[in-house]
Amino acid sequence: MRTAFLIGIAAFLTACAGAAPRPESQGEPQGRWQGYLQRNGLRQPMSLELTEASSIWDGRFSAGDNAVPLESVRVSGSNVHFELPSEGAFDGDVAGDKMAGSVSGPVNGSFNLTRLEPWTPYPFGP
Repeated sequence: MRTAFLIGIAAFLTACAGAAPRPESQGEPQGRWQGYLQRNGLRQPMSLELTEASSIWDGRFSAGDNAVPLESVRVSGSNVHFELPSEGAFDGDVAGDKMAGSVSGPVNGSFNLTRLEPWTPYPFGP
């Protein structure tokens, strides 16, 4: 009985040793985000994808079936700024897996986003 218990504990600890912790984002905005844009009391679903290559930021904004490229994307620490034609300027802050901020332009508002997990065909490792 004691041997079976010890073997079970050893197997459990071995399995846990192979599990890698999720990397901390530490305010890094790169990735896919999903949430809501709120203006004039209306809440509209939106998603955002931000990418970085050689310190140059780029991305796409999606609402409904429309997807448009971002303009004037800037990232400074945990602060994110981007603009959309005819929608205005978006300024937000990243805190872990949350991004929230304000929209200024033709119609002012706010947005709240949550980081989406990156998709992998191997959720438990290769």
